[in-house]
Amino acid sequence: MTKSIEAVLAEAEELISRHQYNVAFSNLISLFQQCSQVDIKRLHDPIKEIIGRFMPKKRRMLGEELSSRLGRIEDTKAPADPSKHAVRLHQFINSLGGRFAELSEWHIFQWSTYYRDELKAIMADTVDLLRSNSDPDTAFAEVGAAIQEHSREIFTKGFSRVMLQGQATPDAAVAKALGGLRSFLALPVEIYADETSRISEPKGCRALRRVTSRMLRGILIGFLDSQLGELNAQELLARTAKSWVHVLPLLEEADLNLLNQSISLSAIAPILGRPLELLAQELDHASAKSSVDAVVVTSTMVNIDDVTIDLTLRPPADSSDTKPLELGILGGGGGLRNQIERRVKLGYIACLTPKPVQDYWKGSFPTKEVKGIVVAMPDEGVNSVGFLLSRLRLRFYENTVVVQPSIPLKTNIAERFPLENPSLMSFFRVDRPSVRALETTLSTRTGVLLWCSVRRSGKTTGVSELASGIAERNAVFQRCEMTGGDKTSRMLFEEVCDALERAAPLPREFLRNIVARAAPMGVQENRGSILIVDEYDRLFGWLRVMGRRSEDARALVVQPLLDQFVEFATENLLILLGQQPNAHFIFMDQNQLSAYVQQEPYPLFSHETGSPESEFHELVRRTFQKTLTFDTSFVDAVFEETGGHPFLAVNLLRDIVDWLIKRQIIPSETRLTRALYEEYSVNELTLGAIGRSAHYKFFRGAASEALSEASIEQGPWLHTAYKLLRHLALSGGPSTSAMSFQRAEEYVDSTLVSSQLSAYTGNSFLASAAESNFIEICDGQVRAKIPLLARISAAVGVAH
Repeated sequence: MTKSIEAVLAEAEELISRHQYNVAFSNLISLFQQCSQVDIKRLHDPIKEIIGRFMPKKRRMLGEELSSRLGRIEDTKAPADPSKHAVRLHQFINSLGGRFAELSEWHIFQWSTYYRDELKAIMADTVDLLRSNSDPDTAFAEVGAAIQEHSREIFTKGFSRVMLQGQATPDAAVAKALGGLRSFLALPVEIYADETSRISEPKGCRALRRVTSRMLRGILIGFLDSQLGELNAQELLARTAKSWVHVLPLLEEADLNLLNQSISLSAIAPILGRPLELLAQELDHASAKSSVDAVVVTSTMVNIDDVTIDLTLRPPADSSDTKPLELGILGGGGGLRNQIERRVKLGYIACLTPKPVQDYWKGSFPTKEVKGIVVAMPDEGVNSVGFLLSRLRLRFYENTVVVQPSIPLKTNIAERFPLENPSLMSFFRVDRPSVRALETTLSTRTGVLLWCSVRRSGKTTGVSELASGIAERNAVFQRCEMTGGDKTSRMLFEEVCDALERAAPLPREFLRNIVARAAPMGVQENRGSILIVDEYDRLFGWLRVMGRRSEDARALVVQPLLDQFVEFATENLLILLGQQPNAHFIFMDQNQLSAYVQQEPYPLFSHETGSPESEFHELVRRTFQKTLTFDTSFVDAVFEETGGHPFLAVNLLRDIVDWLIKRQIIPSETRLTRALYEEYSVNELTLGAIGRSAHYKFFRGAASEALSEASIEQGPWLHTAYKLLRHLALSGGPSTSAMSFQRAEEYVDSTLVSSQLSAYTGNSFLASAAESNFIEICDGQVRAKIPLLARISAAVGVAH
């Protein structure tokens, strides 16, 4: 089989690295004489980079051969005017101060809107400067310095503002600062992931990694230089390292060394010392030496407790095996053998370990696969051994040492999507215009807005990011839970629970004080507020239970709190997020709040049939990470089954990949289409298969609980909604999960009686269920909004 042009160029790079210039020269001359002009034009930039590595005489000969093949002489072009590049660079550097000053003055801490857009523009401008042959090192250095100074300024300013507020404590101010740091660090990572997913040429990807590294380093050092009262920023970051160290593998070695001068990473954890330094060296080396295929990081995971770093790289564009390239850095002790074997099974290309492989297999012999991926760390003071580049090239040539050509799919890449670990979501985040479109509503509205939706719909992430970017309002996000997140984000729930336990009079300014204390850094007192109460049904359930149990609790805490919600909403916006639209119906004889509540539909991931640019299409693309190719008909089919519900969509994709693995499909020879999806669905979307699949365990549990007898009293609205879904799946047919509006209304009317849900009629319940993403009503038909959830409900439901 004839080698591709990419393979020939990669081989030439390898020959040059081994100083076999004559062989590389002959191969390139032969390539230029035989390959098409289309291919040469497509890979013109990497070809020019490779030619630039030869000595002058051969460089000139190769350049002439290339120009002759293209029918034009490259060297006759008028030389670029260096003064224009200098002016452009000077203008860019001068603009940085003004851009960051505007953020600090008018949009401080509005991460999801103004900061995201500005940082994205700065990164794009920096990459353009590199492509235009301006002085890239100066541009990168200036970006790093500017963002470092900005980071120092805003965190110092934010901490001071918080401490000037009444009832502020250093602990609360620190929690807000750390929350801001996490949000700030996430932005360069998200932008890097998004931009590199759209470009393939190495020069651009190299520049994106460099500017991302400069930004991350600048943000961290700036935070370390900020004034946080009596607190020591170095000690604070060391104590909370788990919340930010996952970005470190994106730093180039030079930036890592600068960061180490401000905070000792190895003192935080040994894996962040020599092992992390070697990883940075390997990435720098592989990226600099690869002119054919970009070195792109698609995800990172740093586990301080397990003493491991795991990294995923984009596979070569021309390889028949599209599985991402994974490598591990292992720094632990006795458990290393198991850690190595686990990564061998997952198909890692390399594991960097403190000692040679024989030291972990004493008394036995490691397998060929183990010996193939284990690389011992070089001695202290010795630079990296170049193992990453060599393995990338082996993989590129499809060498038998690393991977066989046309290898069947073995790894479920969809399981790498971090559904179970939101802190790792930066590489997978999908920008959602459908949620951003709600910004006008939030920026001008007052009152009480209720957004209910099926669990794991993305409400928490979407609404909190949206609200935090609204310039006209101070957004305060509160979770109704006792654990998870930072203490500031659960202040309302914890203090209400404490007040209920004591049954002491609620202070007159209780809610306003909570909003003031929990507001993020950078708030301005003259702006209105948005209070977002997540999992609000849990808060109101607690109010109902404790109010029934104690008249004192009801009179002294519950009733005043409801009144304060109403008072707050007359001038501000209160957003309630949850599953149950009726959770606020408590103590209706004196409940002023419920009359103000307006339920509106919350958008799931949007998609239009045949669209390659939709939110849902992007979710599928991020899930597969270029491991599998698919067309829009496949996305259409998955959307029809999941209604755009992100959690269930990823789980469905995981199930599909398991099915593909069982069929031993070859990724490079398989394109996912609607026809293939329908073939999958025949046996894998039956009620029996859904009941067995490990991927639907979470929602089988949720549906089973909602359909239980106990839920009639504890959650009658959810009980009725899941019974309706089950009824649609069983009576409406497996392919449609639909029935006429009249039949659905009759069924709901009878169910409401048994569920003791007298606040609704069949008609009003269907309307509420439609606004909560359980059903949709169209052309006189009631359908399951998420057919897969209806199937799950039917698979676990017990007939009544």
